[in-house]
Amino acid sequence: MNEATAMLFDEFAVAYRRGHAPDVLAYLERAGDEADALADAIDRFLVAVPAREPTEEEIVLMQARLEQQPALLVLRHRRRLTRDAVVRTLVSALGLDTSKSEKVHAYYSDLEVGVLNPKPVDRRVWDALAGVLNANVRVLAGLRPPPPPAPAAVYARMSSGPEVRRRMFGVSSSAQASAERAAEEPDEIDRLFTGSA
Repeated sequence: MNEATAMLFDEFAVAYRRGHAPDVLAYLERAGDEADALADAIDRFLVAVPAREPTEEEIVLMQARLEQQPALLVLRHRRRLTRDAVVRTLVSALGLDTSKSEKVHAYYSDLEVGVLNPKPVDRRVWDALAGVLNANVRVLAGLRPPPPPAPAAVYARMSSGPEVRRRMFGVSSSAQASAERAAEEPDEIDRLFTGSA
């Protein structure tokens, strides 16, 4: 093993011991022609070191994949919190007008189920959510479960109005909520959740 590969191994080992989940394939790719030597060293290392306890985020991600549910939704359920309780905490922590709670609820619902792009969400929202959900919510929000398999056949026609969607999924129609928000003048809540105002 050459010096550059030894440095890659050291970097991997340090990251692993600090509780991170280093991407083995990325390290092997970086090793180039020395990939086999690095793979052998990583294999020996992982056999020798005691297995680390999974992080809360890793547990939530595994549960989300198994249940094919969004990770933030799984996390909230693990914490035994209602969506309303999370929204109340957000409104309070962000110093928002309580009369705008419904708008915060719509944005949080969209974020939780993976409809809202998490990238432009303000750091203060992530900090408030991390406080109430006690986890790295920003990482969890960026990960989506695989889509469920398509049904083979549909035998009955069902109404898809907003009330049916609310009963089935526990959220309002994203398109309807987005249209309602677009009709309003952008405010602080829009800026916090979408980066626009």
